[in-house]
Amino acid sequence: MLDLAFWFFFIITPITIWFMLRIAGERINKISILNITTISIYVFSFIGLVPLYFKLDPYNLSTGITDQYLVFTILVYCFISIFSFLLGNIFIRRVLQLKPLVINSKLLRPLKKQNIIMLFCFFCLVLLVLFVYLKKVNKVAIFTVFTEGAFAASKVRSDMGNNFPKYHRYSFFMHDLGLIVALSFFTLWLQKRTIKRFVFFLFTSIVYSFICIMAIEKAPFIFFMFSLIMAYTIAHKDCLISIRKLIIPGIIFTVILTSFFYFFMGNANIQVALNSLFSRAFASSIAPTYYYLEYIPYINDFYWGKTFPNPAHIFPYDAIRYTVEIFNWKNPHLTLHGIIGSYPTVFWGEAYVNFGFWGIPIISFIMGNIVSFVSYLISILEVNAVSIALNVWLIMHFMTLGITGFSGFLYDFNLIGISIFVLIILTVSGKLKIRKKSIV
Repeated sequence: MLDLAFWFFFIITPITIWFMLRIAGERINKISILNITTISIYVFSFIGLVPLYFKLDPYNLSTGITDQYLVFTILVYCFISIFSFLLGNIFIRRVLQLKPLVINSKLLRPLKKQNIIMLFCFFCLVLLVLFVYLKKVNKVAIFTVFTEGAFAASKVRSDMGNNFPKYHRYSFFMHDLGLIVALSFFTLWLQKRTIKRFVFFLFTSIVYSFICIMAIEKAPFIFFMFSLIMAYTIAHKDCLISIRKLIIPGIIFTVILTSFFYFFMGNANIQVALNSLFSRAFASSIAPTYYYLEYIPYINDFYWGKTFPNPAHIFPYDAIRYTVEIFNWKNPHLTLHGIIGSYPTVFWGEAYVNFGFWGIPIISFIMGNIVSFVSYLISILEVNAVSIALNVWLIMHFMTLGITGFSGFLYDFNLIGISIFVLIILTVSGKLKIRKKSIV
């Protein structure tokens, strides 16, 4: 009976998603913040539940994920979350009538010389921050994996991320601002394919690719490749992508990721690397929710908002790194070796550890409101290389709702910071241009 209920929710979910996206005015093959975020939540939350429920994933089975009823509970929570998330979007678009404006290649406008100069200045800033960061780390994981092996590299990776003081500040300039710059120069080259623009695009892309892989992280580089595809689609294909044409890039990305797992993670052979890839991409992205439900409220009480960022300690509590705390509880042997890991997962996981079951639909609805409102705001900017880069950055930013908590989006300093840099680039040559065409 439980198997039947599992398959019912698993099958009804994509049907519900398609129906609600249609109500929100989206096309399934359209590049948009709402579409890609929804697909991300679905892919990273639902697909991996099948091997977890039927015990087909050896790695996660060995970590103690054996209770089918608990996995089924996660499936139900995922359904409630994505339904509430899309309902929040529909509320903004249908009730408040804040529907995004059309973005297509015919509306693409050139940047002025002052805008491009400012863009280059910010690229120099990215290079400066990268240089300072590399001076402060003792070793770089991408080099360590070849000289000392995968295990030593995992320790270095920890030192470059979770263990590095104020890493989020460096990450903002290197990863976030770096992506804006690389995508802007890419789109500028697409507009006018000169040797000079190609050199700028190539150089910024090489630098950003190194930033993505220097800590032997797999996802950032693949996400960068997807970002380039999305920027091209917005600039040249009116935001519409052919599902058929995704097959070849999908195969290429699979080969790249398999190579990452084979060389950087110490897998024995290609088959093991491929299995690790699919386990990590799907099952392991939702598996932490199992540990969340084990840990809260049985081992520890609900956090009641204490996982929220607390800038300058303006609130009377210390922000709890719940993903690290639950990881340490589940993996005490790794903590003894000085490896500080974390268990990030879909955004409703943080809603649960803070407020229990009722936090899931409420927070999901609010996140749907935020995504829809931001989608409207970005759509009213003049369509140019920088606004396309910002659009893609926002897609990649909100796409992480499928693999990380929600509180960072309530106190979204990265979004505020990137918006400030983009506004500086766009206004250095004059007044910010806002579109006022009728909405669709």
